[in-house]
Amino acid sequence: MTHGLSPWCEAYSQTVLNVYEVIKLSICICTNPLCQNNFCQYCSGPYHPSSPCKTTIGPIKSPWRKRASISPIFSNKTRNNLRRLLLHKSRLLQYIDSNIIGKNIRINTPWGSRKMIYADYAASGRGLTFIEHYMLNNVLPYYANTHSDNNACGRQTTKLREDARTMIKRYVNGTNDDVVIFTGSGSTAAINKLVHVLQLNDEEVRSKTVVFISAFEHHSNILPWIESGVKVIRIPNDKQGLIDEDFLENRLKYYHNNIKKQIICTFNAASNVTGIQTDVDRISRLVHLYNGWIFWDYAAAAPYVKIDMNPSKLTYKDAIFISPHKFVGGPSTPGILIAKKIFFTNRVPSDVGGGTVNFVTRTRIEYVTDIERREEGGTPNILGAIRAGLVFHLKESVGYHVIEAREHVLVKKVFARFRNHRTLIILGSTTIPRLAIFSFRIYVPSLDKYIHHNFICVLLNDLFGIQVRSGCSCAGPYVLDLLGIDDKTIDIYTNFITQEDNDRLHGIPKIELMKPGFARFNLSYFANDEEVDYILNAIEFIANDGWKFLSLYTYDVKTAVWRLRTMPSENNFSHFHSLQMVTYQNDTMEENILQQQMEFHNSNSSHLIIDSSSSDDPIEQAKSMANNISKYVYENVDPRMEPPINIPDEYKDLIWFVTSRDIIQKIIIDYEQNLKTYSKPVPFRSKMYH
Repeated sequence: MTHGLSPWCEAYSQTVLNVYEVIKLSICICTNPLCQNNFCQYCSGPYHPSSPCKTTIGPIKSPWRKRASISPIFSNKTRNNLRRLLLHKSRLLQYIDSNIIGKNIRINTPWGSRKMIYADYAASGRGLTFIEHYMLNNVLPYYANTHSDNNACGRQTTKLREDARTMIKRYVNGTNDDVVIFTGSGSTAAINKLVHVLQLNDEEVRSKTVVFISAFEHHSNILPWIESGVKVIRIPNDKQGLIDEDFLENRLKYYHNNIKKQIICTFNAASNVTGIQTDVDRISRLVHLYNGWIFWDYAAAAPYVKIDMNPSKLTYKDAIFISPHKFVGGPSTPGILIAKKIFFTNRVPSDVGGGTVNFVTRTRIEYVTDIERREEGGTPNILGAIRAGLVFHLKESVGYHVIEAREHVLVKKVFARFRNHRTLIILGSTTIPRLAIFSFRIYVPSLDKYIHHNFICVLLNDLFGIQVRSGCSCAGPYVLDLLGIDDKTIDIYTNFITQEDNDRLHGIPKIELMKPGFARFNLSYFANDEEVDYILNAIEFIANDGWKFLSLYTYDVKTAVWRLRTMPSENNFSHFHSLQMVTYQNDTMEENILQQQMEFHNSNSSHLIIDSSSSDDPIEQAKSMANNISKYVYENVDPRMEPPINIPDEYKDLIWFVTSRDIIQKIIIDYEQNLKTYSKPVPFRSKMYH
């Protein structure tokens, strides 16, 4: 028995040895169904091979299949080791946090100046001062095109870019059978490139291929396959919210045994909507048992998890797609495709052009045989590729085990606080492994509707300076599942948002405001506890009292943009920097912005709502405003000033969000009722003598 683990763990888990060697922890991640950190998942008692659980029926047909839990059973020793591990890396995490470019900037909002807090790393990472210093001092001074090796600058730039490729390949455990290709915009470009490499535009190839996608997929891992014309099958989720493996195996058997088509499974490693993680090794093994190809979209997961192209004979990955711009320090990095060489049988590169050829004559073309060169046509994003190598190196220096431990702490913290909240609804299962990415909606029970996700986003910005995202996060089909919207209902909603007038049902106007969605935030692993608590306090405040502020805001029904009512819409962007304001009039570069343009329009009503004696803390200010809104609205706001939504009567039941008019009317009615309550006659009067 190795490292004190059970024989079952030793037999079925090679990964645990890797974990032990790196972290020196005895964490059992055995894939045997009877073992869950040395505990039986059926009877919750300690498992011993000599006395198996009596509730198990029949033999173990698939010993590698086991459901993971968001709260694995860790011993006290393990927990202590995790704490020591985080403490050991705390200085590096603080270093990252303090070097975020823009870390201490303040933004102007209708309610005054606020410190900017970024909670949108699931969309894009932020720049790091030390990485940009390295680029400025060690890369840009020697910058030249990598297509020439006959001068010092060309050689230096080429070396740095190839260093990045080599490091990334090493960090994902790539082998000589794998290639690393820098390509275009994030995972989107990587997926499109592989679709072209597989020659799915060829009808004969297409007819012999079937593609499975999961219910979690980002549009980037849906649209390229659909538009190629290949048959695409969507694998649903099971009751836990994970890929339905029984359904998947059924389809794998059918297409492998009966239809004899080449099976491509292309799934994401973690959802960018819910953060829910897929067991990539287990699914990879299953797909390979039926001779399928397994591709993984790591766009959302890559900054936070271990990536292993070749963990074992059956669990290897055929291709993975990465968006390094989502890493901290990653802005302006290209997408990355890492794939097995065997796929690159295409005679003509997917993107022909400079750098892809050995020679071109008047009558003949010969492309280079080196796959990485021939598939990176044109002058590449050289600086971005080098930066990608640096951010991968930073992640490796922190250690995926440290990141995963911190992510686990953050997820538990959020669910401990919000799991039973009466109005805040976090989408997706709360009991399975996930990253610290959270999409949520806020319900208003008294009106039986939700607060519009765009308004939540605006309010977090205006009141607290917190940057989050709203919409559907480019994962439409999955979002429909999470929101519980069926095909018949969404077909009606699309009439409100389609750009094609001819596709719209008669009488339905274009109203972007009707598009369903959610707000999303994520907590970065390097953020300090004070910042995390501030974000959660702000979200909880909006969940409790955010509806009241609808009475002070208005919306554009066509664009779904919300703004403070007393703030003219033309002032929305007057305080932002603009390239059009850059001049060289004084023979130097200057931004010609008047100071008054940088001073944001402050609400005329803000001084009436904010108690002058309130704290400078934005949370306390927001509470003060919430307490004073009713009186202000009753005395100053007329619900008739709100723009009508102009929805035909037969579709008004589809309005899922609370409007400003709804809240104004509610506040006025409630305020009047309180006035009547306070003005009731006294129950008795003193006797009067004449």
